[in-house]
Amino acid sequence: MPRRPVAHLLVAALVGLAACSGDDQADTTTATVIETTTTSRADDGVLVIGTVLPSGGSAAELGASMSDALTVALDEINARGGIDGRRVRLIAREEGDNPATAGLAVQELVQLGVDAIIGPTSSTNTLGTLGTAVAAGVLTCSPTASALALDEYPDEGLFFRTIPSDTVQARAIASAVEASGSRTAVVVYLDDAYGRPFAQATQNAITSRGTNVSAPIGFMPSEDSMAEAVQAVLAAAPDVVAVIADATTGPAMINAIDAADPATGQEAISFVVNDAIRRPSASAQPFGASLARRIVGVAPLPYSDSIQFGEALRRVNPEASGLYAHNAYDCLTIIALAAQAATSSRPRDIASSVVAVTASGRSCSTFTTCSTALAEGRNINYNGPSGNLSIDASGNVATVDFERFTFDQSGRDVGDGVIAVGNG
Repeated sequence: MPRRPVAHLLVAALVGLAACSGDDQADTTTATVIETTTTSRADDGVLVIGTVLPSGGSAAELGASMSDALTVALDEINARGGIDGRRVRLIAREEGDNPATAGLAVQELVQLGVDAIIGPTSSTNTLGTLGTAVAAGVLTCSPTASALALDEYPDEGLFFRTIPSDTVQARAIASAVEASGSRTAVVVYLDDAYGRPFAQATQNAITSRGTNVSAPIGFMPSEDSMAEAVQAVLAAAPDVVAVIADATTGPAMINAIDAADPATGQEAISFVVNDAIRRPSASAQPFGASLARRIVGVAPLPYSDSIQFGEALRRVNPEASGLYAHNAYDCLTIIALAAQAATSSRPRDIASSVVAVTASGRSCSTFTTCSTALAEGRNINYNGPSGNLSIDASGNVATVDFERFTFDQSGRDVGDGVIAVGNG
């Protein structure tokens, strides 16, 4: 997930978890101190998982949702006796809103001796802290860090994520561009370390589908830079503009292009946008009714359609929103199932079983059903409440459904179908 858009700004208010009592809930007490340079962990038979998730700000809803999901998963795991008869423990730490605070959280969890970490949630924080976890030999799962830079990160097999990479989202954007029937397109992107590779992947994906694409146009978040980008877009005369940006600059760029476009009605430029633009920031100018009708976006599925999972969340919190809750549930459940399959709490043993428990065998969607199948000696294919989940050898989601979204006349995002994309 990105700098902090809907799918990456992902947060988890683990205050609720930390406030619960008992070893089967989040634990904020101390554990065995270890050296942070350790690259191989002993199997002590107790699975201890740290969480690095933020708890406030604009992503409070997401944080609360992920907290609810982790409670559901932890309760299921420990209701079955935990792993190898030992209750799983969670140790919660605050991610904050930057790599510095996330880094402190990861360092503390490593010193506390955790076997795995769930989080950080943002791509920036994950990229800034993953090296520490890998050097310590700790397995990491991010529910929402989607940056392309994580695709080939030298993680020694100790990282996986339950949200698709932006490499895959680029193909979903290209699919939406192709479905628009447009003959010509241009990619406009926020020119930073996140936007550049995402834009290039999108450019390549659109080109591979046969649409004529002009050179990508980068911009910085300044009035002059955005004005230059608008003129470059108009000079390219595209039918559709793919916009890769954040919740502030994305809407600003779309509105600026639309305001300068001399065409009207069906001849006016249409837009395909990335997930960050789905929920414009509070400071962003709203989309007018005419413009809103010409914007289509793609985003990782924000909600599970599993009735059983939704009911479980509401038992934990009657006000649970469920926003990206399944991604957090998947992280914890996969780690626990992989530990059971490996009959080990050693991070590298767990990591080596992640693909096996999500790739082939008997389909199952909860820890209880999957754990039972493993105990019976069966191979399992954990799909989780998302309904379609497979982790490949690089730790990336292999096949995924994206939600297609549009905007209504009030400028509110509305789900409008699914785009299925394979990671290959």
